[in-house]
Amino acid sequence: MPADKNAHPRAAQLRAALPAVVVLALAAGYIGIGVVDEVADAVPGGVSPVVHAALVALQALALVFRFRTPVRVFWLVVLLDAVLLATSGGELGMGSLAVMIATYALVRGGLSRTGYRSIIGAAIGTSVVGTVALLASAALPPLVILAVVMARPVFQYGAPAALAEFLLGRERLVQALRDRAELAERERRRDLEQEILSVRTAMARELHDIAAHHLSGIIVGAQAASALAATDPARTRDMLRTVQQDARTTLADLRRTVGLLRSDDDTDGNGGTAAPAPLPALARIPALVDSARSHGQSVQFTVTGAPHPFGPLAETAGYRMVQESLANAARHAPGTLCTVSVEYLPELVRITVNNAAPATAPAALPPGRSHPGYGIAGMEERADLVGGRLTTGPQPDGGWSNRLEIPLERNRSTP
Repeated sequence: MPADKNAHPRAAQLRAALPAVVVLALAAGYIGIGVVDEVADAVPGGVSPVVHAALVALQALALVFRFRTPVRVFWLVVLLDAVLLATSGGELGMGSLAVMIATYALVRGGLSRTGYRSIIGAAIGTSVVGTVALLASAALPPLVILAVVMARPVFQYGAPAALAEFLLGRERLVQALRDRAELAERERRRDLEQEILSVRTAMARELHDIAAHHLSGIIVGAQAASALAATDPARTRDMLRTVQQDARTTLADLRRTVGLLRSDDDTDGNGGTAAPAPLPALARIPALVDSARSHGQSVQFTVTGAPHPFGPLAETAGYRMVQESLANAARHAPGTLCTVSVEYLPELVRITVNNAAPATAPAALPPGRSHPGYGIAGMEERADLVGGRLTTGPQPDGGWSNRLEIPLERNRSTP
C-alpha cells in the first residue's frame, strides 16, 4: 500500500517496508523449521529448502522497490514464483504472498494498459507452469489439480487487484469531493470579492456625486457671498444661509450613504434619529435645477411628454447624470448658461444637459492624467447597469453636452 504523504515519514517508511519484512520472515521460517528433512522429502523435485527460501528472500528484496518500478518488480516476483512452482512440482505456494503484494502495488500505482497486460500474462503463465508441474509430478488427483489451477490466479491476482481498485476508487472519490469543496470555496470567495467590489464601486459613485454636486455649490455660493460682502450685506447673508443649508444637506446625504454600510448609523449626531434623505429620482431633477440656480448658476429646464414609471436604478442613473453635469458646469464653466431637458418618449427617456463655452479656457489636466475624472466614468457605469446609452463630448460652439437615453422596456417599474 502506498505510504500516506501526510503521515510521519518514519511511520510511512515502516508501513512500506512491512510487506517485504513479512515475506522475508516467511523465507527464514521455512529454513528454520525443525523438520527440514521431512519438508525436503515432501516437496517433489529434490531441490533444497534453502534454495526455495533464497528465492522467496529475493522476492522480499524486490518488494522494497515495488513503488518505484512496479511493473519490473511485479514481473521479477512472478518469475521467482514460477521457479518455485516448477521446482516444487507445483505444490509450493510460498511465492504467492509476494505476488499478491506486487499485484496490489501495481494496481495502486495507477494501472495502465501495460499493467493490465502484465497481470493477465502473469496469471496465464503461472497457471500453465503450475499445471505442467502438477501433472508432471502426478502427486494430486486431476480434479484437485483443476481446482488449484483455477483458484491460484484468483487469489494471487484477482483478489489483490480488486482490493487495490476498491481503495483507489475511494481515494479518488474523496479527492474529487475535496476538490469540489475547494472549488466551491474559491467560487464563494470570488463572488464575495465581486460583491464587495460592486458595493465599493457603488459607494464611490454615490460619494463622488454627493461631494461633487454639493461642494461645488458651496464653493460657488461662498465665492458669490465674498464678492457681495462689501456691496450687498443682505444678499450676502442669504448666500451664506444657502451655503449652510447645502452643507447640512451634504452631511445628511453622506450619512445616508454611510448608513448603507453601517446599519447602526441611524442618528443625526445629536442623539435623535436622522431623517432619511429622499432617494434620487427623475421627479427631483427640478429641485436640482433650483439648487443650482440658488448658487448663481444660470439654468434653463424643460420637460416634454408624460413621465414613465421607471425602476430605482434608472431613476438614480438619470438623477445622478444631471447632478454630475451641473456640478461639472459650475466647476469648469462658471457663469455660463446650462440647459437641462427631460424628454419622455414612447420607448425611452432622453435626458440632456448642455452648457455654453466658458469665458476662459478650462484648466489643463494634471500631467499623467488623460481622463476627465470619475464623474463621467460613474455616469457610464450607471448607464451600463440600466442598458442605457450615454453620449458625452464637446460641442461646435466650445460648450459641452451630456446625453443619457434610458430604455423603458428594460427599466419599467413594477408595482
